[in-house]
Amino acid sequence: MTRIRPLPHIEKTKPYVPGGKLHGTDGRIVMLASNENPFGPSPKAIEAMQEVARQVHVYPDPDYGALRSAIADAKGIADVSRVAVSAGSDEIIHLLTQAYAGPGDEVLFTEHAFSMYQVSALGHGATPVTVPETDMTAGFNALLGGVTERTRILFLANPNNPTGTIMPVEDLARLQDALPPHVLFVIDGAYAEYVGEQYEADIRDLVDRKDNTVMIRTFSKIYGLAALRLGWGYFPAEIAATFQRIRPPFNINAFAVAAGMASIADSEFIAQSRAHNSEWRDIYVSRLNAMGLPTPESFANFVIPDFGSPERAAEAHEFLKQNNVLVRAIGGYGLPSRLRISIGSAEDNETVLSLLGTFTASR
Repeated sequence: MTRIRPLPHIEKTKPYVPGGKLHGTDGRIVMLASNENPFGPSPKAIEAMQEVARQVHVYPDPDYGALRSAIADAKGIADVSRVAVSAGSDEIIHLLTQAYAGPGDEVLFTEHAFSMYQVSALGHGATPVTVPETDMTAGFNALLGGVTERTRILFLANPNNPTGTIMPVEDLARLQDALPPHVLFVIDGAYAEYVGEQYEADIRDLVDRKDNTVMIRTFSKIYGLAALRLGWGYFPAEIAATFQRIRPPFNINAFAVAAGMASIADSEFIAQSRAHNSEWRDIYVSRLNAMGLPTPESFANFVIPDFGSPERAAEAHEFLKQNNVLVRAIGGYGLPSRLRISIGSAEDNETVLSLLGTFTASR
């Protein structure tokens, strides 16, 4: 009897595994596994969502013109037609892969890259190809050396998740110039706000510099809107037109539209979030290194201390869970001896550092 089966490339696809939640525990829980903003969303975003609560029976604007214009105004983009919005930046990754890569094609990224690149490549029948990093950092030579005549997309998260490392803008431009014309260069700036406004402008300008480059962004991190699933991208005109042809209608809900518009205009909240993150990121690196947990500089909103072995990292992960703290194990990213710790509130950060001090003193 014939059985209904998915396509072969779908059967090969493993689902993305998110940071998870702690369940069945008593007392205060510290959740530092998913790189969320410890301040939550901007108060202005909450007010904006409350205002649309009585209008959810009405479809949102299918063009999302007001939201796209708000993004363009905030980010110094002259042509709003080249701004696209999405249900999280994951949707852009998915739709770009759908549009530009399929069976027989290759999708390129680095060995410790965000795992959605591989999920999306496999889900569309393309072959995922990884290149090595140096000191957990993407390099010009390795990336260019991985390009073949079958390469259709190069995804580069910069800063990268889960390593927190960054490729200099000058190298991004060199890579952009060196790529053959059949390769789409996708710069994933999910953590760009944590680097600073100048870096945000620099990667925006790379899109204007050559028509092989796309920038994708998210509202899930510094804007604190993770539950609303809102992302955006800045594309060359032709790629923007292609994206709009395959984007699902009404892919953004009205709450996300209202919150996104309010959030991206709240420069004071963004500055506060960035300053808090920078301060505590430095504290984490200093104190974790002092504990004997080598921790590299990070340009994102998390750090990745090295516990020396996969076994000790697993012990630390379990020790923190037993004390109502959840961080992220990143063995699935090829970093089994490290844990990824999101920057939380001052109280949460002190809790984690105190617990890790106890752990390292006893083991």
